[in-house]
Amino acid sequence: MTDNADKQSQQQTDLSRRKILRTSGVLGFTGALSAVAPGIIRAQRIGEPLRIGFCGPYTGPASHTGHAIKQGIVMALEDARKTGEIPVSIDGNLHEVEVVWVDSQSSPTAAIKASSTAINRQGVKLMVGGWHSSVALSLMDTEADLNTIHIGHLGASQYIANKINLNPKRYRGWFKGWPSPPKLAGLYGKPLRYFMKQRLWQPTNNTAGILVENSAYGHSWGEALSNSLKEEGFDPLPYEVIDMEETDFTQLLKQFKRRKVSLVAITSAGDVAVSNFVRQFRELNIQALLLGHGIRWLDNWYQMTGEASDYVVSMDSAMPIALWQQWWVRRYQAKYNQEPSIQAAGLHYDYTRMAIRALNMAGTLDSDSLIATLHQMSHKGVWNLYRFSTGPGPHALSANEVMTGRFMKGFYHPMVQLINGEAKIIWPLKYAEQRFIQPPWLSDKNKTLGSGIIG
Repeated sequence: MTDNADKQSQQQTDLSRRKILRTSGVLGFTGALSAVAPGIIRAQRIGEPLRIGFCGPYTGPASHTGHAIKQGIVMALEDARKTGEIPVSIDGNLHEVEVVWVDSQSSPTAAIKASSTAINRQGVKLMVGGWHSSVALSLMDTEADLNTIHIGHLGASQYIANKINLNPKRYRGWFKGWPSPPKLAGLYGKPLRYFMKQRLWQPTNNTAGILVENSAYGHSWGEALSNSLKEEGFDPLPYEVIDMEETDFTQLLKQFKRRKVSLVAITSAGDVAVSNFVRQFRELNIQALLLGHGIRWLDNWYQMTGEASDYVVSMDSAMPIALWQQWWVRRYQAKYNQEPSIQAAGLHYDYTRMAIRALNMAGTLDSDSLIATLHQMSHKGVWNLYRFSTGPGPHALSANEVMTGRFMKGFYHPMVQLINGEAKIIWPLKYAEQRFIQPPWLSDKNKTLGSGIIG
């Protein structure tokens, strides 16, 4: 069965330029050592494999996410081969794709070293993917110096967009694969206010406690969420900051309990951090609604949280709304015998397919031509429609940032509520699978609502 993305590949890619050649080569997982002068893309030799670097936290505190990223990339390359997009056509010659795994280890320093080695010593011509904003902010300079294009890094922080805006020429090869929090991840205020007006959620006050990881992404998300909540009449406390490796949140949760907050929000890319927080939130019987942004970035989130995740709300991931998305999930389950992390595996699948198609459409490794191709592309992936902005606007904070939009009109996340290990869409109402359900531990508070509640 061929999904919509595969059908579009045959339309977008100029396959008439070349014969579909099946070679005996396989996708490699290491790169042959070769010297590349900094700032220069060495010409691709005839018959030489095209080495692409795929960035991710393959070891370290987010290694589980890195494993999902790797699985999505492998699946994408296999599908690209089936549809004739691999071997890729560069300057009229066909080249196999050889994978170089660039391990960021969730560390900017480690990421710079790994990326520099991949480009300078292993002959990597293009970078794809990635996870942390702090890593992205460091890699942007390293790869700009090495004249290397990077497609679809998922660092979300608006500080990345600000950096591009300050020097768009220098960062013209950096294509930001996740929208900045003000455009997407921080937009919780409107649906929460709607649930209150419909009396589906009846908090005793408008106070919210926010907890973020100590990173560029965490700070920018905290700012965006605070602004979104304030616009809808909430009174968020100054956000608290935690390390990605943090495991004990008892004191912070007790502080929220003393302040009698009605909403608690957390975001972290640390696998253990977010699951521990969710469990401790329930163990301490916090009388609030929990907003868990990032919990579903773990494909085993329910195994790590159990029933403690029940009634959590989130807008952190795409959802399998369309039939082709449901089919992709089934294929992933059959291949890997597990549920996919759509944001880790699914988005890296999409950006990998987009990168291969961009190479075939450009037909060259020339930076100007490849950058122009990426700006012109409108790539219908499995999970989103991907278009990169040419400048700041209503759907992106900077040039080269992926643009937001409605479902399959841009980069899009619905709001879901988690119950019994399943995520059900509750917003927007057009796609809702169920109504918002107030956590049962808040039912006693419904009888005496405090004054000053958003109405």
